[in-house]
Amino acid sequence: MSPPVRINALVAAGGQGRRAGYGAGDKLYQHLADRPALAHTLGCFQDTPFIEEIVLVVRAEDRERCRSEVLKPFALTKVTGLIPGGATRQESVYLGLRFMGRSDDCVAVHDGARPLVSADLIQRVVEAGVQSGAAAPAIPVKDTLKQVSGGKVAADVDRTQLVQVQTPQVFWRELIWMAHGRAREEGTMATDDAGLVERTHHPVILVEGEEENIKLTTAFDFLVARAILEQRTRAMRSRI
Repeated sequence: MSPPVRINALVAAGGQGRRAGYGAGDKLYQHLADRPALAHTLGCFQDTPFIEEIVLVVRAEDRERCRSEVLKPFALTKVTGLIPGGATRQESVYLGLRFMGRSDDCVAVHDGARPLVSADLIQRVVEAGVQSGAAAPAIPVKDTLKQVSGGKVAADVDRTQLVQVQTPQVFWRELIWMAHGRAREEGTMATDDAGLVERTHHPVILVEGEEENIKLTTAFDFLVARAILEQRTRAMRSRI
């Protein structure tokens, strides 16, 4: 694929990581196989030919650590901006977009804590985003869901109408910039960038996500990620 537009990636990696059981900010520097989790995430976009540049948003106090432990050792040359983030993910993405300026036609916004995103998924979401203006991957909800009140079940929730949304989420650059600007003016918050775009009444197209595109949130997620990487390594060796 070679889209007829300029596409850059914005990776948000400024979270605290305390739910994973590590010190503040340490989560993405924990190793998965041969490198830090964040290096895996950035490598996915480094190796995608049609992604021209990567803007990385991290905690201000982690910038030098990121350079020395992630960017330089693994030759992540597409990272052209290492930006100190804000107090929230939403603020951090806004700061990354502001740094990018208006030279991009489309922006792929991705969580730094999703290191297992595949090249196929990136391509499919980018194709949908270029065409529609806003696209995100999603997978069906598998577990039974219940609404609770006061520690008791209040109602069942129809999971057939629900999905779990992932990243990367791909937007026309002007659209996502407008959505963030409007949110700042109105003082509104959303849990992801697609939520901000939805508030502008621009439709967000969903594409099929991947079960392996997990987000590293807890220590258990790291166990799962390491198992997935080991399986991928074995599969690659079997093809040689």
